[in-house]
Amino acid sequence: MSEIKRYERGGNFFEPFETLKREIERLFDDFGALDIFENPKAYTMPSIDIYETDKDIVIEADVPGYNKKDINIRLDDDILTISAEKKDDKEEKGRNYIKRERYFGKFERSIRLPDYIDFDKIKAKFNEGVLKIEIPKLPEKAKKFKQINID
Repeated sequence: MSEIKRYERGGNFFEPFETLKREIERLFDDFGALDIFENPKAYTMPSIDIYETDKDIVIEADVPGYNKKDINIRLDDDILTISAEKKDDKEEKGRNYIKRERYFGKFERSIRLPDYIDFDKIKAKFNEGVLKIEIPKLPEKAKKFKQINID
């Protein structure tokens, strides 16, 4: 007998969904509520803002806890890639962690740039955990804007 006919005769239509919900809850219980949900920032890429001024495209990335020497910026054609690695080099004897949320590892974030930028004049600054990349626009290829009226 098909599932639809069984439900038409008085069965619980939501039973498969309730079973799925119970299985998902059991899965999360087995993993101890997954630390990723308790501390999502430790597992995500850095937040970035990208904005445009008259002369530049500016990228600001939050990279707290990293040192300037840990951060790498490269440009491959029109793809700007920001990467960094934070290593846990300390050997800590006698510490039995109950919980450890400080993140050690690496990230890589790539951004496609428009074709009207001056690749040779890109500048980057790092101050108090914020990486700021200023990408000048080429004057002859700068984006032009014109409002078009509708007749």
